[in-house]
Amino acid sequence: MPSDKKRINLTIPDNIYERLQRYKEEVGITNDATACLQLVVQQLKAHENTQLMMELLRKKSFEELQNDANIGIQTLKELAEQDKEK
Repeated sequence: MPSDKKRINLTIPDNIYERLQRYKEEVGITNDATACLQLVVQQLKAHENTQLMMELLRKKSFEELQNDANIGIQTLKELAEQDKEK
C-alpha cells in the first residue's frame, strides 16, 4: 500500500535490540517500529533543545553566565533550607 511517509530499514546489534526490548516493556509499547520512532522523536527534541541552549549561552557574556549561575545556586540553597524545615 503506497504511503506518503518515509520508510527506514534498520539493522541493529543484539545489545541495542535487548535495550529496545527493555524500553518497550517499561513504557508499554508492543511494536519495535513504534518504540524506535518514539526514541528518535525524543532524541531529536533533545538535540533541538541542546542547540537552543547553546545558542543562548553563546549570546551571553561570561559575567551574565556567572550571575545566572549564582542565582541558581542561591535558589538551590533556599530550596534545601525549605526542605529541611518540613
